[in-house]
Amino acid sequence: MIALRFPMLSIKCVFVLALVFLLTSCDPFSQPESMMDEYLVRLARVLEQDLPAPAAPVLTKLPDKKERTLSIPEIDVNMLEFLSFYGCELQVVVAERNSILGRVMLPINRLRYEVRFIESAKQCLATTDDKKTTHILQQAIAKKSAVLPAVFWNAIWSTEEIEQLMTYSKGYLPVDANSINTIRTGLQALVDIKKQIDNKKFDINLDHLGTIQQQWLYSHVAGKLLKSAQLLTLRLNEATRIIDKRLIQKPFCYKQRVTPQAEILRSFFFNIYIAKVQPYLASVSQQGESIFPLLDKLAVLQGESEASDEFQHYQRTYLDTQSSSGIWQKLQTAIQLHTKSWQHLLKQCGMQPGVNS
Repeated sequence: MIALRFPMLSIKCVFVLALVFLLTSCDPFSQPESMMDEYLVRLARVLEQDLPAPAAPVLTKLPDKKERTLSIPEIDVNMLEFLSFYGCELQVVVAERNSILGRVMLPINRLRYEVRFIESAKQCLATTDDKKTTHILQQAIAKKSAVLPAVFWNAIWSTEEIEQLMTYSKGYLPVDANSINTIRTGLQALVDIKKQIDNKKFDINLDHLGTIQQQWLYSHVAGKLLKSAQLLTLRLNEATRIIDKRLIQKPFCYKQRVTPQAEILRSFFFNIYIAKVQPYLASVSQQGESIFPLLDKLAVLQGESEASDEFQHYQRTYLDTQSSSGIWQKLQTAIQLHTKSWQHLLKQCGMQPGVNS
């Protein structure tokens, strides 16, 4: 008897899972794309307007690695040879750099090496009275300090991890998205490190840098937010055109009298736009504002190095939340225009939110 119960339990579990999947898949508001499509269809139906042909989202991907890798000048070979024979911690650091593994360092390890080099050179400088050695050490510290902002930039932007954080291939931000506090905390820690480097303070703890970037491999949240922001912008603009087209026709309500059709409109406004669409708009906007200003700060370079034209265009379009030509300001503009159109439409019936109809 026991052996016969397990197959029955298994069948029940499969049935329940299948039912849950079916109910979820049938709910158009469970996914961002179907939610916005359904919003447009129902809005056009309520206002008795034609449905516009939807615009297809097109996003520029993160530039290729070649376009987001800065060239880092090396210290003179003779200088390194001299330092490699000098009897202090710097000797070990230089020897590691000259090894086979040291010549193919990942960007994050290159950053660790440069920071360790500067700190070791400073310690050596404090222990020598030799003028030649002092001069060479001072030169080495100055040169390494000058290129460190670019080394840090490479450790962020030329990595596989940042590609995964910014990828569009993982779809949209889910309607029921979880908190991104962990990603934000990590980005803020990197911004703090950047400030130290830009201010020539090199006593930096880089131990947690690998953990932060490891999280990017499985998050993909930045790319999801960008994809969602563009989807919302396109669909809101299309919805605004539907409302505006209705506004230039005869009034929806004559002398603000609430008709049965107006009641349907009010129900749609509160039950669909306010209850379904607006929370997702708020989620995408708030989460975007939470991390993209930090990503934009990390993209800013100090010193002589300069990012490629392709990356600078990407930065203005996708990272800078204040850029008038950027995706985030376009989203805010779309939200504002859509809100105004709804206000004008509801006002015709005396039903604007906060006003007793």
